[in-house]
Amino acid sequence: MLHVFPSFGYGGQQARFAVTAGGMGGAFSHHVTALDGDFTARSLVPYHAPVRYWKFPARKSAFISLANVIRYRKLLKDTKPDILCTYNWGSIEASIANRLGPRLPHLHFEDGFGPGESVREQKERRVIARRLLLRGAMVVVPSHELEAAAKDIWKLDASRVLRIENGVDYARFQTKSSRLGHRITIGAVGALRPEKNFTRLVNAFVKADQARKAALTIYGAGPERTHLRDSIESSGARDRISLPGPTRAPEEAYNEFDVFAISSDTEQAPLVLMEAMASGLPVVATNVGDIAKMVSEENRAFITPLGDEDAFVDALAHLMQDQDAREKIGAANSRKARDEFNAATMIERHRKLYLELARRHG
Repeated sequence: MLHVFPSFGYGGQQARFAVTAGGMGGAFSHHVTALDGDFTARSLVPYHAPVRYWKFPARKSAFISLANVIRYRKLLKDTKPDILCTYNWGSIEASIANRLGPRLPHLHFEDGFGPGESVREQKERRVIARRLLLRGAMVVVPSHELEAAAKDIWKLDASRVLRIENGVDYARFQTKSSRLGHRITIGAVGALRPEKNFTRLVNAFVKADQARKAALTIYGAGPERTHLRDSIESSGARDRISLPGPTRAPEEAYNEFDVFAISSDTEQAPLVLMEAMASGLPVVATNVGDIAKMVSEENRAFITPLGDEDAFVDALAHLMQDQDAREKIGAANSRKARDEFNAATMIERHRKLYLELARRHG
């Protein structure tokens, strides 16, 4: 299998690949390439997973690069895969190369949008390109919102659009230890990209923590790190806000938190949300994608309208101050994660899909 990622830096898409590649064993081998040359998420992939990494000298372009298409054709010849897997808009040129030959079974994973786009605000030329180039592919999405977009906006055949919910290893995140007497900590984990809008979280934290007794920790790496660091420096709370960088052990990061926060402008079905819920954390988040559906009923009052910054601040402040609410909501989230976000189910659905496509090629 050839997997074409826009980036293989730390992120939910890459973490899901690591789980599925590790869980499916040696019956599947994987070639992975990243357009930006970032392979830092390879540290998430289990050592026993049969994965090989390929450098790809991609050219940046405003839309589609013919040079990239030619390079993809060579990569397809070199790797000789049975299945082509592409990820998000950034990999769309690989689908063009495949349509020109060898016409492999094509599996496209769409997990969301970058800055400036959302389900409701998509670039027209990208909509048209997806409609044309993904017509013969199986398209996998993690959320109800993206499933609707693929069918209703991109006009893809409903029989070729498949929603597979993400999943987590629930037992892995059962590491909560006693935090009595500690400073209340708001936490976040994610790629430091513009659409994650961690500056919103920094600003909201400062306003919510009027007593100046809490802490904020944001784990992650990405192009927004310098900008985010500047925002922290000018926030007046730099002694209480930390950016430790990415983590290979998210279960340990969640164990440091009392409240998990998502401040994104766009999301779909975040893997980090599932991990935080499995860890027994209450969540404050912007109401984007499937987030409100994913959290427990007890938590929904703390999922705030996108753009209502005061509501986001109030939700943070409430959970900072109310230990009983944190415990009640966290327990409800943990139960829902155990019952609904199962990594074994996710892995098995991917396995069946891969085998079905491989049989078509064979």
